[in-house]
Amino acid sequence: MSDLFARKHFERGRQFELQDRLDEAVKSYEVCCSMQPAFHEPYYALARIEAGRNKFETALDLLNRALAIEESAPIREWRAYVNGRLRRYDDALADYDAVIEAGEVQARVNQGRMLLALRRYDKAEAVLALCEEPAAKVLLDSLPRYREFETTERLDDVRAVRYLFATSLVLGTWGDGGVTLRGSRYLLLSERHVAATIRRLLALIDARGWAFDAVVGEGPRHGPVAAAISTALGLPLGNAGTGSRVLLASAVLQTVEEARAVRAPWIARNCKVMHFALGLVPPRDPSADEPAIIGWVGRCAVPWYRVEPYARQVADDTVKDGPTPGFRTGPPTVDPNTVEVCARIQAALDEDRADPHRDAVLDYYLRRHPQVRAFDDEQFRGS
Repeated sequence: MSDLFARKHFERGRQFELQDRLDEAVKSYEVCCSMQPAFHEPYYALARIEAGRNKFETALDLLNRALAIEESAPIREWRAYVNGRLRRYDDALADYDAVIEAGEVQARVNQGRMLLALRRYDKAEAVLALCEEPAAKVLLDSLPRYREFETTERLDDVRAVRYLFATSLVLGTWGDGGVTLRGSRYLLLSERHVAATIRRLLALIDARGWAFDAVVGEGPRHGPVAAAISTALGLPLGNAGTGSRVLLASAVLQTVEEARAVRAPWIARNCKVMHFALGLVPPRDPSADEPAIIGWVGRCAVPWYRVEPYARQVADDTVKDGPTPGFRTGPPTVDPNTVEVCARIQAALDEDRADPHRDAVLDYYLRRHPQVRAFDDEQFRGS
């Protein structure tokens, strides 16, 4: 009888889930699971939702309960995924092995990912070579770069992921922009952040022996960054003819499509383009369309152009309702006075401020991990 009532709650939850009413679906599934039914479906259904909400420990417990009732390749594959997100790579690999033995060969790509995370590169190469999926080719292409990493180096931080799968190089920024980047929270890039990142860019240009004919970057958002870099390098600003070697400077780019769009006019002039951006807000996996050199990867903005609402909270006791009582959201910052913005950036660049991370950042790319696809050196060599 209890299973009969439990089944009703499960069916109710499934209808809510089909209608994308996930909060209500979770409540129904939780009631069903509390009755400890003898069927696996509610545990499995709730686990998938919780995993989608990044509640991986909860999802793992539910998947274990589902598998205790019924052995199932789909449930094992979900448990493998959850263990992978929890960095329990050996456990994840054991589940993927079992799933593949059961005939689910499409799981080989994920099996390869776990082997890469465990640094078992030869085995990963053998497994991925059996796959026809495009994702397998991406992983195989990244193998030479994977093999460079020492056992003590992280493979899952922002810099490593961009190095392995994108064509971009991550410089970091002031303060939290050290060697290991998380990029998990919002960062308002002050003039001090801008100056620190530009200084690292200048050091990289010097170390690589790059030469440019001009620095380009237009408008109230990107113009101040381009102006600061052109002054620092002693190069013309925006005066780039057909076939020139240009350093394209951007502030924060919201998408890779935007990065491609700001690069397009210079590509159309047959210019050789090295694209630098202070920040990139990544909406998806790493892409070859990202800027060649990035400062911060994550949710960020510059203080002179369209700062995000959650970074514009101003104390105001008259606000009694809403999500943030006691605060109001200030207006978007779009500073039309480019000359003043440039002056603030230049003042920050003129400060004699030590950067304890700069040499480590350069060492990461110049010595320890030299296979940077952003380094198309020949077209930017010499003067």
